[in-house]
Amino acid sequence: MGALMDSSSVLLALDEQKKWRERRKRIRDRVRQLERRKATLRKELEGVRKKILEYNRVLTDLRGGMPTRTVLAPSAPGR
Repeated sequence: MGALMDSSSVLLALDEQKKWRERRKRIRDRVRQLERRKATLRKELEGVRKKILEYNRVLTDLRGGMPTRTVLAPSAPGR
Protein backbone atom coordinates (compact mmCIF):
# COMPACT_ATOMS: atom_id res chain seq x y z
CA MET A 1 0.00 0.00 0.00
CA GLY A 2 3.04 2.28 0.15
CA ALA A 3 2.67 3.01 -3.58
CA LEU A 4 -0.70 4.66 -3.05
CA MET A 5 -0.78 8.31 -1.99
CA ASP A 6 -2.85 9.11 1.05
CA SER A 7 -5.67 11.63 0.67
CA SER A 8 -3.79 14.47 2.39
CA SER A 9 -0.93 14.21 -0.13
CA VAL A 10 -3.40 14.26 -3.03
CA LEU A 11 -5.16 17.30 -1.59
CA LEU A 12 -1.84 19.05 -1.03
CA ALA A 13 -0.76 18.35 -4.61
CA LEU A 14 -4.08 19.64 -5.97
CA ASP A 15 -3.80 22.76 -3.82
CA GLU A 16 -0.27 23.45 -5.08
CA GLN A 17 -1.44 22.94 -8.65
CA LYS A 18 -4.25 25.44 -8.11
CA LYS A 19 -1.82 27.98 -6.60
CA TRP A 20 0.53 27.72 -9.59
CA ARG A 21 -2.34 28.17 -12.04
CA GLU A 22 -3.43 31.30 -10.14
CA ARG A 23 0.15 32.64 -10.12
CA ARG A 24 0.51 32.06 -13.86
CA LYS A 25 -2.81 33.82 -14.48
CA ARG A 26 -1.75 36.82 -12.37
CA ILE A 27 1.57 37.00 -14.20
CA ARG A 28 -0.14 36.83 -17.61
CA ASP A 29 -2.58 39.56 -16.56
CA ARG A 30 0.28 41.76 -15.34
CA VAL A 31 2.22 41.23 -18.59
CA ARG A 32 -0.87 42.22 -20.59
CA GLN A 33 -1.29 45.31 -18.42
CA LEU A 34 2.34 46.29 -18.95
CA GLU A 35 2.05 45.76 -22.72
CA ARG A 36 -0.96 48.11 -22.80
CA ARG A 37 0.97 50.70 -20.79
CA LYS A 38 3.94 50.32 -23.13
CA ALA A 39 1.70 50.93 -26.16
CA THR A 40 0.22 54.03 -24.49
CA LEU A 41 3.66 55.40 -23.68
CA ARG A 42 4.82 54.79 -27.27
CA LYS A 43 1.86 56.80 -28.56
CA GLU A 44 2.59 59.60 -26.10
CA LEU A 45 6.26 59.59 -27.10
CA GLU A 46 5.35 59.81 -30.77
CA GLY A 47 3.12 62.80 -30.00
CA VAL A 48 5.95 64.51 -28.11
CA ARG A 49 8.37 63.85 -30.99
CA LYS A 50 5.91 65.41 -33.44
CA LYS A 51 5.57 68.48 -31.20
CA ILE A 52 9.35 68.82 -31.00
CA LEU A 53 9.60 68.69 -34.79
CA GLU A 54 6.81 71.24 -35.10
CA TYR A 55 8.45 73.62 -32.60
CA ASN A 56 11.83 73.17 -34.27
CA ARG A 57 10.27 74.18 -37.61
CA VAL A 58 8.71 77.27 -36.01
CA LEU A 59 12.01 78.16 -34.35
CA THR A 60 13.87 77.71 -37.64
CA ASP A 61 11.36 79.95 -39.40
CA LEU A 62 11.71 82.60 -36.69
CA ARG A 63 15.50 82.47 -36.86
CA GLY A 64 15.34 82.80 -40.63
CA GLY A 65 13.31 86.00 -40.39
CA MET A 66 14.84 87.64 -37.34
CA PRO A 67 18.17 87.81 -35.55
CA THR A 68 18.78 84.78 -33.33
CA ARG A 69 19.05 86.81 -30.13
CA THR A 70 15.38 87.84 -30.32
CA VAL A 71 14.31 84.20 -30.33
CA LEU A 72 16.02 83.43 -27.02
CA ALA A 73 13.89 83.33 -23.88
CA PRO A 74 13.51 86.78 -22.34
CA SER A 75 15.75 87.43 -19.35
CA ALA A 76 14.26 87.83 -15.91
CA PRO A 77 13.16 91.38 -14.97
CA GLY A 78 15.89 93.41 -13.38
CA ARG A 79 18.71 91.84 -15.38
